[in-house]
Amino acid sequence: MSKKLTHLSVIFIGYIACIYSMQLTWNSFPESSLVLKVLICHIEATIFIYLLSIIFNNSSWYDAFWSIIPVVLTIMCWADISAAGDVQRSFLMHACLFFWAIRLTFNWMRSWDGFSHEDWRYIMMKQKTNNRLQYFIVDFGSIHLIPTLCVYMALLPMIYALAYPGADLNNLDILATFLAVLAVIIQIVSDQQMYNFRKNLTEPKTMKSGLWFYSRHPNYFGELLFWFSLFVFALASNLSFAWLLIGSLIMYALIALASVSMMDKRSLDRRPDFKEYMESTPAIFINVFKKG
Repeated sequence: MSKKLTHLSVIFIGYIACIYSMQLTWNSFPESSLVLKVLICHIEATIFIYLLSIIFNNSSWYDAFWSIIPVVLTIMCWADISAAGDVQRSFLMHACLFFWAIRLTFNWMRSWDGFSHEDWRYIMMKQKTNNRLQYFIVDFGSIHLIPTLCVYMALLPMIYALAYPGADLNNLDILATFLAVLAVIIQIVSDQQMYNFRKNLTEPKTMKSGLWFYSRHPNYFGELLFWFSLFVFALASNLSFAWLLIGSLIMYALIALASVSMMDKRSLDRRPDFKEYMESTPAIFINVFKKG
């Protein structure tokens, strides 16, 4: 068995244990609302994975959290006896969520090199700390808890559509499904284009072809579009859920203001051709009118 496969097996076992702990936590709050129970379990799972990251001295334990735990949470919510959302919409939302999760998990698995690898952003953030308290705030707060809360807010439209009675399946559900599938296809294509580019890379160079010609981060565009599709599902259920747009806005802030800015700054330092590319190409949104 290769080292990477061994390490993936350890990750798998760790997440199985985490999911078991989430089920125990869920059953410990039988009288709480589904929205609150999802939040409690989401935070508990974050703490569980954080403790594993400490044991293994590698915060990349959290990488798989992004795609695995939302699926677990929504299934737990849907399976709860209190869930009252439309059954057809629930099936449709989960089909879209599974499609998204499979793509993201696969892309992480093929790019992760095992416990010898840790996301450069995590390393950079932790290196800037000056004492143990700052290290804890960055490691637990910035790397684990804040992304969890952002994902929870972005997942909230689906939770509301699962938990509360809503309208029958309608045209907005069709639109939401189209947006979700389109979002994941954009991510799959951009992932593969970048994967092929990196395989043949021999020097610091910027990816400028395919979808990456029209956007500096087309994969992030797909990610934002997917979370927005969950909001459209919520609207299809009940127009009074319009306030849940805040979840998509929070996800946009996390990606655009945090991840993109960090990645672009690193690219500017490492790639001599990135500045010109940056000036002519939008950060996230795909500019289909851009000319070569």
